[in-house]
Amino acid sequence: MLSRRSFMLSGLAIGGAALTGCKTAPSSYEYAELTYTHLPPYNLLVRDVVVDQAYVSPAKSPNVEHLFDISPAQASARWAKDRLYPQGNNNVLNFVIKNAAVTESELEQQKGITGLFTYDQSERYTGVLEVELQVLSDQGFNEASVVAKAERSVTVAENIKLRDREKVWYKLTEDLMTEIDRQLQQGIAKHLGQYVLP
Repeated sequence: MLSRRSFMLSGLAIGGAALTGCKTAPSSYEYAELTYTHLPPYNLLVRDVVVDQAYVSPAKSPNVEHLFDISPAQASARWAKDRLYPQGNNNVLNFVIKNAAVTESELEQQKGITGLFTYDQSERYTGVLEVELQVLSDQGFNEASVVAKAERSVTVAENIKLRDREKVWYKLTEDLMTEIDRQLQQGIAKHLGQYVLP
C-alpha cells in the first residue's frame, strides 16, 4: 500500500523570501539543517499526514522569526516530515503549527560613566512554539489530539555581531524544538497509542 503525506506550508517563509521590514539582512553564514531522521519514526494508522501552517508571521517588528535561517515553523514542519508516516486506510493526521513567533524587546541599559565602559544586554528574544496533532475521521471529526507548547527566551549584548546573533536565533529554535519533541513523544504515547503501529 502506498502511503501519502501532504505538506501544506501556506504562509511559511522559506529562506530569504519574506524580508519585508527587516532591520538587517541575514549574513551568509550557513547552519546545519535541523532534521529528525535520527529519531524513530511514528508509523501511524492514518491514510495521510497534513502539515497545516496556521501561524503566519507578520514579518515586521517586534517579530523577528522571518529573519531566521531556520525558523521555528520550518523546524516544526521538518519534524512532521521526518517522524510521521501514514500506514493506514482511514483517518487523517493533521499537524497544526498554531504559533511559531519570536519577538524582540529592548532592554534598559546603564547610563552615565558606567554605561560607557560596559556592554549591557540590549535585546531579549522570546520564542513561543505551539503545535497540535489531530486525528481526524474521514467525516472530519476530531477523534484524538495532542498539544505541545514551548517557550524560551534569551538575551544578547549590545555589541553582538550579526553572525553571533544568528547563532543565538538558531539555538533558540533548536531549544524550542527539543521541548516540543519531548512533549509530543509523551502526548503520542498517552493519547494516540491506538493509532501507532508497534
